[in-house]
Amino acid sequence: MRKPSTNSTATKVRKRIEEGGVDRLWSYPDFRGLPTLAVAAALSRLSNGPDSLLRRVRKGVYYVPKKTRFGETKPELDRVMAHMLRHRGIAYSPTGTAAYNGLGLTTQVSPRITYRVNRPVRSVDPGRKFFNVKAVTLQPSYEVEGLASSELATLDALKDLHRIPDATPADTIGRIMDLIRSRQLSLKRLARLARHESPRVRALIGAIGSHMGAEKTVAGLKKTLNPLTTFDLNIGAVLPNAADWYIR
Repeated sequence: MRKPSTNSTATKVRKRIEEGGVDRLWSYPDFRGLPTLAVAAALSRLSNGPDSLLRRVRKGVYYVPKKTRFGETKPELDRVMAHMLRHRGIAYSPTGTAAYNGLGLTTQVSPRITYRVNRPVRSVDPGRKFFNVKAVTLQPSYEVEGLASSELATLDALKDLHRIPDATPADTIGRIMDLIRSRQLSLKRLARLARHESPRVRALIGAIGSHMGAEKTVAGLKKTLNPLTTFDLNIGAVLPNAADWYIR
């Protein structure tokens, strides 16, 4: 079998992958400047056979495993999804239990991953060889771009206040206030973003800000609420001023 030229696309692809190290994902856009069809052929060849350099995760996405005494490492679902969405030009942000875990709102680890995405996506198959296709949910949302994932997850947590595993509403509110105090979350940004959320979320951000002595920051939210609408959330123990924001 003839050896490929040192200037061939196949040689350049292999060299770039070997220099990139193990436990890494690759797809066609990672080889800009090289002909796409030749890159696709090279990646396919490098993933043929059990001792090959790559493992094919899904169409157009490949993984370089790390060899350990327990066997080969496998790609992580969240990394595959992030890689796939990013290369397709889709803005995304994690939400749901996995995101709440990242904020310290729950200790439960979910096998499911949920993302808000900035436009409808037809295919969400991360690769049936490694993952359960039903483990991923994409929710179209126009409130993704320009938002930090922690901010979006916080707003979603306030919507899911009674549905966060292993956490009471008071636990969730207390943790959010801790994150604001430690400046891991910006109350000013949350107050601005809350204007586009449901009245209940606006009331909660308002009550949190007011309780923390930032009345001016959340004053605008009070004007958006209907005084005849109340929210039964049972969080008076952690937010003594909740009634001022129509929260019981």
